[in-house]
Amino acid sequence: MAKLTKFHAGVAFVLAAGIPLVAGCAARDDQGSSEETPHASVASSPPPSVIDVTRTPPDISGSTETLVRLSDRTGSEEVTVIRNIKAGTIAVATECAGEGKTTIGIGKLGTYGILCETAPGTTYNEIGLGSSKHNVKITVTASAGIHWGLSVGWRPGHERPS
Repeated sequence: MAKLTKFHAGVAFVLAAGIPLVAGCAARDDQGSSEETPHASVASSPPPSVIDVTRTPPDISGSTETLVRLSDRTGSEEVTVIRNIKAGTIAVATECAGEGKTTIGIGKLGTYGILCETAPGTTYNEIGLGSSKHNVKITVTASAGIHWGLSVGWRPGHERPS
């Protein structure tokens, strides 16, 4: 049999002594405790007054093709002219923060207004196209002090609202 040296005996002692501590932590976590521990998903600070869409413009999940993605904009602007949009569905996501109104124009296909509040908010809209459209001008008209972001996407097919 191998001889147990003082060094190996010391290592075995430290390991043996540490096991109950580790097991105790795991068991305590599984059973819960009466003390509250902070979680990453809990926000303790108030929501920001301005949307931080500098890193992530509004989400248009489900769109096959991204046509426009803008972030951290203020004021009114003619965003772009989309030269050709095939038949299908256009998805429009708009985020805004600040007191006032924002109006989104999707060429001759539609125009709608959004009331913006101090707390950031997102609005989703879809427009079904039975045929291709050409030279579709995307515009945003925003009240002074409104911060906004806009994403426009496209996917094949469209369903009528029920």
